[in-house]
Amino acid sequence: MYPVDYNGVRVLTTEQLAQAYECEPQQIKQNFNNNLDHFVEGKHYFKLESEALHSFKNKVENIDLVGKNARILYLWTRRGASRHCKMLGTEKAWEMYDNLEENYFNPPQKKMTAAEILSGMAEELVKQERRTARLEMRQEQSEENLKILHSRMDTFNGVGTDEDKRQKLNSMVRAFTHKAGLRFDEGWRNFTHAYNTAFHTNVNLSITNYKEKHNIQKKKRVTLPEYFERVGLLDDALMVADKLLNDAHAHSAIDSILKN
Repeated sequence: MYPVDYNGVRVLTTEQLAQAYECEPQQIKQNFNNNLDHFVEGKHYFKLESEALHSFKNKVENIDLVGKNARILYLWTRRGASRHCKMLGTEKAWEMYDNLEENYFNPPQKKMTAAEILSGMAEELVKQERRTARLEMRQEQSEENLKILHSRMDTFNGVGTDEDKRQKLNSMVRAFTHKAGLRFDEGWRNFTHAYNTAFHTNVNLSITNYKEKHNIQKKKRVTLPEYFERVGLLDDALMVADKLLNDAHAHSAIDSILKN
């Protein structure tokens, strides 16, 4: 039986219900008309007419479910199907209702493959490692150290209080690059390595996966600051940049992070 959904609810047309219970559609209609007090719209059935019916009929998957000249359509929910089963009271109706409830209204969930299970476990492990690393980095600093951190971020050369976090990250990496005597691209490579080490990740691979997930063209460049902003990780990136920038020996900053 072709599954039909309406407003996110699995339903059956009168004809489908009659076919399942091996009775005439007219019998379903009569039971309904004779027991209107026992049916609640929105709970046991949906009544479609005018624009709602027109919209339902125009969906490709519903094209064969509604007669061309139909002006009203009743769609029966699981509870509505149960009520009709009780009213019919036949062995066939009870047998088919059990089948409908198990396989139509509550279809078995798709079993995950071993690869899908492992992928989910790996993703959750990465998230847990990130949470742990973030907590460890923050616990290293007392409240006073945090005040110093924010002060440094706002007052060192090239970073002002008016800059947003993306601009701050750019400015901090630029300042670190100058302090360490590196080229700008080398400064970003050092930052990327430090970030990957601190959070047990591969940020370049994460950007590639992010672009695929959000259908971003491969040729379109997503910068590190842009990616961090999109996924809400700018604060983590700023902590790593601050550690690089304010290390007493800029050239050994990454070794310092590795040891910590």
